[in-house]
Amino acid sequence: MNFSELESLMSSRGVTTLAEIARALNTTPQAVSNWKARDQIPYHIVSKINQLLPPPADSPQSSTQPPGTPFTPHYSPLTMEEDTISLSDILVTLAEQLKVILLVPFITVFLTFTHVQFIKQPLYKSSSTILLPANMAGLGGLTGLASQFGVSVPQHAEAGLSSPLLFPELIKSRTFAERILDKPFFTEKYGRELPLLEIFTTYSVDTLQLDRDMLVQQAMRAFQGMVSFESQGSFSVLSIEASEPHFARDLNKVVLDELQSLNRYFKSQNVNEKTNFINNRIKSVENDLEYSEQTLKSFREQNRQISSPALQLEEEHLMRDVEIQKGIYLTLKQQLELAKIEEVQETSVVQVLDGPQVPLGSFNKNLQSSVLLAGVFGVGLGILLGFLRAYVNNSDIDERRKLRRVRNFIKKKSKDIILDQRVSGIVSVLFLIGLPYYLGHKSQNPVFFGMYSPKLMLVNTVYLITLIASITLFIYLTRKKK
Repeated sequence: MNFSELESLMSSRGVTTLAEIARALNTTPQAVSNWKARDQIPYHIVSKINQLLPPPADSPQSSTQPPGTPFTPHYSPLTMEEDTISLSDILVTLAEQLKVILLVPFITVFLTFTHVQFIKQPLYKSSSTILLPANMAGLGGLTGLASQFGVSVPQHAEAGLSSPLLFPELIKSRTFAERILDKPFFTEKYGRELPLLEIFTTYSVDTLQLDRDMLVQQAMRAFQGMVSFESQGSFSVLSIEASEPHFARDLNKVVLDELQSLNRYFKSQNVNEKTNFINNRIKSVENDLEYSEQTLKSFREQNRQISSPALQLEEEHLMRDVEIQKGIYLTLKQQLELAKIEEVQETSVVQVLDGPQVPLGSFNKNLQSSVLLAGVFGVGLGILLGFLRAYVNNSDIDERRKLRRVRNFIKKKSKDIILDQRVSGIVSVLFLIGLPYYLGHKSQNPVFFGMYSPKLMLVNTVYLITLIASITLFIYLTRKKK
């Protein structure tokens, strides 16, 4: 059945306007407008028309149809069309909800623009590109020169704290943090130079009263959230994110310098220990070699004619001692040369390709892309809300009754949760059981009453207020019930 048939049927009974049609069919004018725009009547409305509307006065069935019998129009029976969603239905719904579809993206774009442009804290990233030596091929000619003299130089770097490959782990260590947190930096926020430890701990009186170990831990968490070390092919990129561009550049420089300094410290420590040990061994072996040579010399001076087997055996024994001491002495000399070659690397631990620069702009505030995404999200949300709103305003009486029941159930159950004596009693008992644990817990950084940190103090305050409110409500409901 189309809308023109409905209009002709209703006009034959004196119903001409859309409002009168809506009242006659117990629906809304908006639903009737939808039928007119679609030129289609839902099947349940067709059924209602067949059952409720009386026949016209001039209908041939009006005199012959028994009272109470459902009316059948004099024209062909009304066709009950199935509810189908077509492109025209979607376009009509979008046109009806055009206000919502345009208002929602405007709100999302406006809020996103305001947040990104005026509220969001800008962050600046300063990066430096470095080359970490994966092996000792850089020794080049020194390796060949040493091999000509019988000194075997290893071709790969040994694993240890002195390896530059451990830079990402060194940055996260407490040793590195303690070396860098006391260095001063200028920030526009404070307008003067302050140690990095005080910058990361907001330089307040409360934090300065805390133990230094706690301050270092807090600063380490803040620092590790700012620094990143990533590998990009053969190169590694050290990046620092900060709220000020010059501070990010300065911190990147200091971090890079301290990494190299800490690496040289571990390397020189290893080399010095090895060199001292080798030098001490060389002195000891040199004395033993001189003693063995002197003993052999004295034996030969005293025995110029060696003819007996005993003297020959003694001479071979002394010569073997001399050869052993010579071998040890030569080995130690080789190791000493290796240690000296390792010292060459102390001046060139890493090679810096691009040093840190002052970032020209923040990396976390992309206004164009943020507004574009907000617009797309707003349009999608607006269309969704438009269809939802059209569904809520559906002309189907049964669907609208179901939605009203849902709203009523939500209101009723929400009220029951608050006014139910059993709920308030269970909440009160649970809060009373947990009260000693909350009030007896001591924070690591106590500020209030020597027990609680600001966060724990807030949690305990809310806890006590909720406990008092639940007990009061339980008592009130108990008395009211009596």
